[in-house]
Amino acid sequence: MPRTASDIAFPRAKPRWVALAVGYRVMRVGQRLLGTRRLLRLGLDATWILWRLSYELSMGLFGPAFPNTTYGVSEELLGRLIPPGGSVVDIGCGGGRLCQMAARFAARVVGIDYDGARLAGVIRDNVTPNIEFRVGDVTTSLPHERFDLALLVGVLEHVDDVDALLQSIGKVSGTLVVEVPDFEADCLNLVRRDVGCAWYTDADHVREYTQPLLQADLERNGWRPVAWTQRGGMLLAVSVFQS
Repeated sequence: MPRTASDIAFPRAKPRWVALAVGYRVMRVGQRLLGTRRLLRLGLDATWILWRLSYELSMGLFGPAFPNTTYGVSEELLGRLIPPGGSVVDIGCGGGRLCQMAARFAARVVGIDYDGARLAGVIRDNVTPNIEFRVGDVTTSLPHERFDLALLVGVLEHVDDVDALLQSIGKVSGTLVVEVPDFEADCLNLVRRDVGCAWYTDADHVREYTQPLLQADLERNGWRPVAWTQRGGMLLAVSVFQS
């Protein structure tokens, strides 16, 4: 399990890292041979690929503990937002990671996802009595139901019709936690975009988010953000619905 960043200080004097010294020499040669812009593009593409591979390896090594420790939604946040005996719906629940976390505080948790094949295994392996999984979406899987809290984590950046989804959630809950990848968490994303390199965080995304863009989507559909968190490359907003 990855440790939290409780102590990230270090001595000013550091041992010489031979690989870095060699890298600088290679960079100077590469600039003379390829030019700065072309070499920069190669470097940006390489770091983007290595980041993706490192992310997948971290998920494989640490499992749910990796996003639980590094992303915005935490046990502390859910403990504050879920009232005693409360109910939670996790929209686009995937493997049920957040359902398990929410079940520690809520009397009832419903996870919904359109991927029936993936959810079949989650349903089969579920042993938590206050968690229920359903195949579908927010418009078809929650007839006339209300929840104290809705979770929409790692979903909005995949959705074509953001307005329809956010308006539908307003019919089932008055409080929403949205978490999306934060485009501005990596300053090199701006450079990647401007020099024509890949800068999306997942090939299935239809957009990336900054805080102003997410706030505009939420407010346009009746949601008022009341708290923001930027953590682990993710942007989180807690919002209340203004009916």
